[in-house]
Amino acid sequence: MSKIQKPWFIVITPIAPCYSEPNFNSAKVTEAISGESIQVLTQNREWVQVEQDDGYKSWIRNFFGRFADKPFPATHITIHRGKFPFGMRVRLKNEKIISADGQIYPLDQELQPLVLKSDPDRILEISQGLIGCPYRWGGRTSFGFDCSGFVQMVCLVAGIKMPRDSWQQHMAVNNHIIDGKTAKPGDLHFFGKNERVTHVGFSTGGLGIIHCQGTVKEETLERGFSYSNEKLSDIYISTHSIRYNFN
Repeated sequence: MSKIQKPWFIVITPIAPCYSEPNFNSAKVTEAISGESIQVLTQNREWVQVEQDDGYKSWIRNFFGRFADKPFPATHITIHRGKFPFGMRVRLKNEKIISADGQIYPLDQELQPLVLKSDPDRILEISQGLIGCPYRWGGRTSFGFDCSGFVQMVCLVAGIKMPRDSWQQHMAVNNHIIDGKTAKPGDLHFFGKNERVTHVGFSTGGLGIIHCQGTVKEETLERGFSYSNEKLSDIYISTHSIRYNFN
């Protein structure tokens, strides 16, 4: 391994796949998004091991970013689908968008400040704006989400820091379980087998759910409707209040 030259790795491509080991044949575990500043743990000639804000550790090929002495001074985050991926960090200066690779763009995409007070009431609106986005293993952007990546990034835009994986998210909100039928929009439904959490989605109110399974879509856990997801109903574990934990 090479000596760490600079402590930060700043992603400059729209998406950077992250792997469990420093080779492309290993499992893809998550993604980093343009503008993310990630702490460097170790590196070799071609790969860098990093730790993201959520504590996730993985390996990224070094051509997906640049090394730096300090984080990229992002001020805003993209909140809709467009030419930039949902969740991209940018700097806003003089009514211009500055990306992590130094490119300057007109202010023609809706942004919001990167640091906000948590607002769970925004979760449903944000998530509904992503309906139709495809599923992608390890995905965290509108180019493709996995179930927990969808939850994590929607929460981020709503000012809530959520862990990366569904089982970690279950632990983060485990203090306050509620009746799924009384869930408010933005509360979390969890699924799995033998108490092992393998899937997560937001309540749209009660047993309604918006989640990423194939695509981002709205369904219900109630049986007997044309839009029921009975396979999910069969592996339902619990529902938890996001407001109790993050308001």
